[in-house]
Amino acid sequence: MNKKLKVTLLCSLFILLLFFLVLWLRFVAFIIDYEGPFAKQDIMISPLYLGYIITLISLPIAYLLGMGRSKKSKYRIWGIAIMLLFSLPLAYSIGITYSLIVGSPWATMLLFYVFPVIFIVGLILLLVGVFKKGVLSQ
Repeated sequence: MNKKLKVTLLCSLFILLLFFLVLWLRFVAFIIDYEGPFAKQDIMISPLYLGYIITLISLPIAYLLGMGRSKKSKYRIWGIAIMLLFSLPLAYSIGITYSLIVGSPWATMLLFYVFPVIFIVGLILLLVGVFKKGVLSQ
């Protein structure tokens, strides 16, 4: 892939990701403290979908950042991406979706079980990337 195209794609995806992250964080701030200046409930998209959108935007970002690098670097990039970008929004959306399917608001607590699992998967990938033996050059 052309380097200029890759940089253009990464920049546009980062801007889109920041836009959706701000919306999602505004709603999370509303849940925590509904009188804060940053907290707003009047966002234009459901927070249920924001977690999935953030995850879907983060996938190509992590892929493009890892393209053309060694396996060790790819493990580190994917580990950090899973821990920081995927785990919480995806766990939140999975919990909300499950509670809508079941019909009980207490089923949202599933996110407290899903989040650590996804986070630990990312941590394992990061640790594999850090401690993996590099290829010996001869």
